[in-house]
Amino acid sequence: MKIFGPKSLSAFFYYIFRSITIVLLAFLTYMEFAFITDRFTITDGRFNMKIPLTGSSIDGNYHSSDILTITLILIFGILLLYLLSNIFKALKKTVIFNKGIIKNLKLLTILNLIIGPVLYFLIHYPIMHKTEFRNIHNLILLIIFGMISLFLTYMFQKGFNVQSENDLTI
Repeated sequence: MKIFGPKSLSAFFYYIFRSITIVLLAFLTYMEFAFITDRFTITDGRFNMKIPLTGSSIDGNYHSSDILTITLILIFGILLLYLLSNIFKALKKTVIFNKGIIKNLKLLTILNLIIGPVLYFLIHYPIMHKTEFRNIHNLILLIIFGMISLFLTYMFQKGFNVQSENDLTI
């Protein structure tokens, strides 16, 4: 199986990531709608929300900080998966060094190197009032993923420049 181009592994991952993005967006929309319209039960300070079509439910502490944390993490995950699906969509094309993939890699770098760490500290200190670094590995993984996407951005930028120069050569 080919890695790049139409009918390739890139196309498969595009459809997978885009599908997961749509499911998470629908889940976030349903969850926020349920909180706004009081479509959940509260027992002993914990909420219980039924998830339609699955027969399962979500349980959690009924505090605004917990709900805000869940919402922010879902939004971050949706953005991350959406950008990944856009990157794989650009890799489906016959010319893989294109401006679309460079733009999406830059956005992925910003998401992982700036927005992710800011969100991590925002959730841990002002929102959840935590004082320990229990899951610092998540922050480290974000930074590593951001550095990898930064290097990939520059590699694809260099490939795009070389390809553009090659296309201009007779």
